[in-house]
Amino acid sequence: MPISPKLVAVAASAAVLVTGTGLAVGANQAGQQTVAAVAVPAPPTELEIHVRADDAAHTATLSHPTVGAALGAAGVSVGQHDRVSPAFGTFLADGEIVTVTRAEVTHETTIVPLAFTTTEVKDSSLAKGERKVKTEGAEGTREDVTETITLDGVVQSSNVISQTVTKEPVNRVIRVGTKVAPKITSRSSERTAPAKDKAKKSPKKESAKKSEKSDKVEKSEQSEQKDSSKKSSHEINLARADMWDRIAKCESGGRWNINTGNGYYGGLQFNLGTWRSVNGTDFAAYPHQASRAEQITVANRLYAKRGLQPWGCRHAA
Repeated sequence: MPISPKLVAVAASAAVLVTGTGLAVGANQAGQQTVAAVAVPAPPTELEIHVRADDAAHTATLSHPTVGAALGAAGVSVGQHDRVSPAFGTFLADGEIVTVTRAEVTHETTIVPLAFTTTEVKDSSLAKGERKVKTEGAEGTREDVTETITLDGVVQSSNVISQTVTKEPVNRVIRVGTKVAPKITSRSSERTAPAKDKAKKSPKKESAKKSEKSDKVEKSEQSEQKDSSKKSSHEINLARADMWDRIAKCESGGRWNINTGNGYYGGLQFNLGTWRSVNGTDFAAYPHQASRAEQITVANRLYAKRGLQPWGCRHAA
């Protein structure tokens, strides 16, 4: 007698409840129904996983445990630099241990000096080659922050994570002179060249002339001494004093008593013939023996006659 389909279904349900297996009903070519046993998956098994972190042990029971699931079940959070073993996403077996090693993160601030540079600028007001400091240099500072990560006392990494300039350096500036000193023009036109004797003179004539010359020199010196003793009676003229100071600075470096033996004397470098031609002996026999005011007075006398033509440094006026 053929098996009833309803009877087969009831039998299959009973088999599932009792053995965890089922029955499959089919038909053969003759139209006869057949019954076969079918395997049904068993319910999931709970697994124990151990988590060790922060010197404490935790146990988690999970059906399908992964590292991430075990940490979540144990209530253990993991920082960015902490180390977890096994790695996240790993499937775990029953009784397996997950270990969390905490990372120590420290920050250190270092003050770093910033060197200044030195620059040069040309300055036409300084003599060529002369150097003067325009701006003193000063170092700057920078703050560097270094982050160090340590695991179990071993440094894993150390990197500079920020750099902040707290003080800008001040560059040193040097002025370099470019002014070329003016060339001193020849004063040969001011010199009085001694006359050359072309004819041969007899010893007697030479002796007589030397005696006559000696008398003239003596009288001239006496006259100069006499005029010098009266110099206080002559009026001082300090017109254009600033101009004469500038010319004196160029002619003699502003030294009014200079006598270098080159035939020119005093701050304005008179030669003796010119000094006498404008009655400089009203004040002194030689220009460098007169005061600044007296030399300027004599210069104004010459200026009234010839302007600035006699001075090589007239451009300084």
